[in-house]
Amino acid sequence: MKLSRLYTNDDSVFIPIDFRDGLNAIVARIQHPTDDDKSSHCLGKTLIIDVIDFCLLKTVGKKGHFLKTRDDLFGDLIFFLEIELGKGDFVTVRREVREATKIAFVRHQERHRNFNNMPDDKWDHAGVSLSASVRMLDGYLELTAIKPWSYRKGFSYFLRRQEDYSNEFQLRKFMSGKHKDWKPYVARVLGFDETEIIEKYEADADESAIISQRDEAQSDVTVKVSDYEKLQARILAKGDEVTKKVSALDRFDFNAQEMGLNQELADDIEGRIAELNDSIYNAKFDLAQVRKGLETKVDFNLDDVQRIFKEAELTFPDQLAKDYSELVDFNKRIHQERRAGLMKRATELEATLISFGNEMSSLSAKRMEILEILGGTDSLEKFKGLQKELDRDRTSLALMEEKSAKLDAIKAFDNRLRKAKERKEQLTVQIGDLIKNGSDRYKEIQRVFTRIIKEVLHRTAVLYVKQNDSGNIDFHAEYTDSESDEETQERQGTSFRKLLCIAFDLSVLISYSEDRFFHFVYQDGALEQLESKRKLALLSCVRAACTEHGIQYIFSAIEEELPTADDLENLCPNPDEIVLELNDSGEDGRLFKVETF
Repeated sequence: MKLSRLYTNDDSVFIPIDFRDGLNAIVARIQHPTDDDKSSHCLGKTLIIDVIDFCLLKTVGKKGHFLKTRDDLFGDLIFFLEIELGKGDFVTVRREVREATKIAFVRHQERHRNFNNMPDDKWDHAGVSLSASVRMLDGYLELTAIKPWSYRKGFSYFLRRQEDYSNEFQLRKFMSGKHKDWKPYVARVLGFDETEIIEKYEADADESAIISQRDEAQSDVTVKVSDYEKLQARILAKGDEVTKKVSALDRFDFNAQEMGLNQELADDIEGRIAELNDSIYNAKFDLAQVRKGLETKVDFNLDDVQRIFKEAELTFPDQLAKDYSELVDFNKRIHQERRAGLMKRATELEATLISFGNEMSSLSAKRMEILEILGGTDSLEKFKGLQKELDRDRTSLALMEEKSAKLDAIKAFDNRLRKAKERKEQLTVQIGDLIKNGSDRYKEIQRVFTRIIKEVLHRTAVLYVKQNDSGNIDFHAEYTDSESDEETQERQGTSFRKLLCIAFDLSVLISYSEDRFFHFVYQDGALEQLESKRKLALLSCVRAACTEHGIQYIFSAIEEELPTADDLENLCPNPDEIVLELNDSGEDGRLFKVETF
């Protein structure tokens, strides 16, 4: 896949760009160097990537793309992108700005055609929806090297915007997403089987989902899984009680039930009432002591002391008066803190007494109910009372069974979680083996990457893959010291980090030069911030890659960034290699011949 031609239905607004094999330069020139109002920046060289992305069927909303922000300027434009599929085989994509979800395609064998005026019935396909168009173009491109992924998954690696130079492997569009959205793809490009990598991310997600579901289920029940057997024993005992009561009531035999009620009255209710009486007495006693403490006041008047000393004709030293004042202040602070603590304690005791009182009322009512049953002689009344006891037992049994069912669900989650962890561990081992064994393509890309950096910077750089602490895959590219082989901090520099990105793109394209894959790269501002000799070394390396491997290399640059003064070997773009010139003359010099937007 290469780019061949980009044009619109209006040449007066957008001049056609005819791309060529090999090196393609887009240059912004300075024609008015002394005019402070003129600039070679903001001429549109960076916008070309957005236009190409639009023609390659990027989803755009009303405000998601610059073409959709000014209908008055761009609404009538229709873009055409001619794509080279192979030698002598092309497809042209037509996409309107205003009707951006209606796409047209035509396949042809001639380069640099113009289908602007061709009616819809002459196109192979017209009015195709956006989603269907992506599938259709994917079929035209037939990039078998990355199947089952669509061309849209990875072509952005070969449309490097300025903001995409911060990381060789993770483009800006993937920064806000998850690693599973891009790492398996990069692994595939580097020659690894991505199956286990994808499955590992799925296993991670499954484990997280199971843990979340288990925690939610556990929050609904107070009993822990460790108490499961104890709960089953309680259910069994309570079930036997219910069965016996039902059988006895069916026979109208109250003896067993009355004995049970006597036992409950003696062991549970009377015992608890006695405990509550003791607790209530102690709480009331404590409350009385607290209230008494709250009535205590600090009463010390220094004036009275001084008056007594004066009447006794004794001298009251100033220092002593100061010490007494400080002592009084200290005592007042202690008293205030003590009073605050006592008030808090009083509030707690009052709440406790209310709680004890409520429980006492409930137990007293239950005691009266049992006594009425035991003391009654009317069999029907006894039947009704015992029926209520049975209902309470059944309710208690139902609650325990409900808790048991929830614990069963939690135990099921635990089993699923155990299997998920086992699967994660298995995949972690498999990914480790995958990285250890590597592949021929991976080694080839590593070698080419290192060679490019060596040719351009005369430094050593390595590209490698390793597992992180989670057992997933990580990608690294770094400069190393030639003697110690330790990583250096040179990648922290903007230009050195950019060269790592450029080297990665080129090494991948070189490796796939004979495969159904992308065979072009567009790098915006590739020469920026590089010293002159590095620019020339990069251009030399790029030209060799284009010649030897059939790569189409497109770059944009401001004229002043071209190292013409030191270019003794004519490495800078020749006139026929400059496919587009922009300048600071005004509307005519910009990518779009319209007012500033």
